[in-house]
Amino acid sequence: MNQFARTEQLLGHEAMEKIKKAKVAVFGLGAVGSFAVEALARTGVGRLHLIDFDRVDASNINRQLLALTSTIGREKAVLARERVADINPDCKITVRTSFVNAESLEDLLEEDMDVVVDAIDGLNSKINLLVGARRMNLSVVSSMGAGGKTDISLIRAGDISETEVCPLARVVRRRLHRRGVYEGIRAVYSIEPPLNKQPFNAEDAGDALPGHGRSRPPIGTVVWVPGVFGLTVAREVIRIITG
Repeated sequence: MNQFARTEQLLGHEAMEKIKKAKVAVFGLGAVGSFAVEALARTGVGRLHLIDFDRVDASNINRQLLALTSTIGREKAVLARERVADINPDCKITVRTSFVNAESLEDLLEEDMDVVVDAIDGLNSKINLLVGARRMNLSVVSSMGAGGKTDISLIRAGDISETEVCPLARVVRRRLHRRGVYEGIRAVYSIEPPLNKQPFNAEDAGDALPGHGRSRPPIGTVVWVPGVFGLTVAREVIRIITG
């Protein structure tokens, strides 16, 4: 039995063939990225390049697909590879447990990538990835801020130049403008004003990755918002692949 028969029935044979031949890179395998990878694997994307420096911790369990009590302490990239291989054994998977910066991008971005997914939280890494991908003329789908939101009906997709309300999108636009990028990046964002007024315990804040950035106060999250963000990212990726 063809495990992608239902997808092909809906999208058509020609689209399914494009999906099977496509190569997609997903940078960031946390809340948004894990759901995006799940959807891409279940849609039949033939090649997945998965990048994340981080490991699972207990605070991830409320919203990240790869985070279970049994996976605490394990590398997210390795977990993603195992999960994708179990979903679609024919998928060609490469993983990199690398931190994204201007230097590492030279080895992480490849010219034959059909779409690059940005599901990175860190601002500097995010900007470096977006600028690097656009300079290589790669198609990009980028996730803006999913934290502090509860209403999935207010999630939107559009060019980065069209984003509004989202504070992260505003900062990303400003930083991209400084580096000469104004449009051409597909963004998933929410027009819901962020909510994060509840106090948090210091022990729940987490630490910065060793040698990479600084610790930041946590933002309240619920699973359905980053989940829908990730699924929307996957939809945009498939639209780009199938034309």
